[in-house]
Amino acid sequence: MNAVLGSLPIYYMSSILLPKGVRELLDAKRRAFLWTGEEKSNGASCLIAWDRVCQTRDDGGLGVRNMETLNHCLLMKFVHKLHEPNSLPWKMWFLSYAGPHSSGMPDSYLSRLVQEELPRYRSLTTVLLGDGASTSFWHDRWLLNTTVAETFPALFSHCIHHENDVRSVLQSRLRPLLQPRLTCAAREELLMLTDCLASVAILDRPDVRLLDTGKREPFTSSGAYFALCNSTPAIDMAQIWTIKLPTKIKFFAWLLFHGRLNTRAHLFHRNIKPLEESWCARCNGTLETDKHIFADCNAAIETWERLHITILGDTFRRPWEIQVTSVLSVTVKLDMILLVLWHIWKARNGLVFDCQPSSSTDIIRRVLKDLDAWSCRYKKTKPEVQAWRDWFASSIS
Repeated sequence: MNAVLGSLPIYYMSSILLPKGVRELLDAKRRAFLWTGEEKSNGASCLIAWDRVCQTRDDGGLGVRNMETLNHCLLMKFVHKLHEPNSLPWKMWFLSYAGPHSSGMPDSYLSRLVQEELPRYRSLTTVLLGDGASTSFWHDRWLLNTTVAETFPALFSHCIHHENDVRSVLQSRLRPLLQPRLTCAAREELLMLTDCLASVAILDRPDVRLLDTGKREPFTSSGAYFALCNSTPAIDMAQIWTIKLPTKIKFFAWLLFHGRLNTRAHLFHRNIKPLEESWCARCNGTLETDKHIFADCNAAIETWERLHITILGDTFRRPWEIQVTSVLSVTVKLDMILLVLWHIWKARNGLVFDCQPSSSTDIIRRVLKDLDAWSCRYKKTKPEVQAWRDWFASSIS
């Protein structure tokens, strides 16, 4: 999705802010492709909210790009080039009309675009001070890890010109740039700021802009995107994307983690199926929840008992927490447990849609078959995988 559907509008998003209606249309196409593989989809087909899908994989999403955020990040690249020291022809032309602060052409589309993206760009970047010519004294983060305007709000309210750069302020002193009469709070802040500026010296080199992340790397559109999407990572959840199994099983594990598999109970709670059609196909009168399918149903219980694995609570949603015997390697444990869960789910689907019941022995045999077919994916951990295979085989011998 990111490689094709998400990349088609990038050329346009690099120069214009797409209207909300256009973004929604593009998202509708991407949602339909993800959930149905067709041109259109309805709400019943979408198993997880689109905002969650657009979160990064580390945060529990699929990593599908958010079009609005991506659009802003691509436009911020344009703003970033205006702050770089190189003299590009288009940049010189733009600054000759708009001025150094891009405010000289209020009716210009480019000028409005820069003014809209500039606060967002400043919030994501810090400045390694050089000559101070391209750094806003009040609005850039070049001193005390925050903006001067935020640190000294009373003093900022007395400022005559808000767009002074650092170099001009240090050369002409700060007091002439303020109102003649200051409040007591502003005078106190002026003294504190003057002390801070006493140790600041401008250098004979351009200012350098860095993303305000832990790595403090140079500004890029992709870096800005991840900075805007930054949240508390679901570190355990990220393990799903490191396994060697096919993508369809990773996607299954992602839905399982979020409790969004299309079980009959889930369809009932979404008013898609009536209650009388929501019972387990094996255990009549028992609501078919994901917990029942993977932990409480007879087929699942027999399978886990054969493998001498205990499923506690809802740990089937977090298979990395499931405990196994100490003789088995934990290196590929997640892969192996997910493969068993996958075939329990397939056995359920075979019973529901094809009326083909499967025993625990059938489930484990299919696990062995897939393990043999995908063994080439585990070249570096072949002995560990073989140990698990022998364990599965011994459970049905």
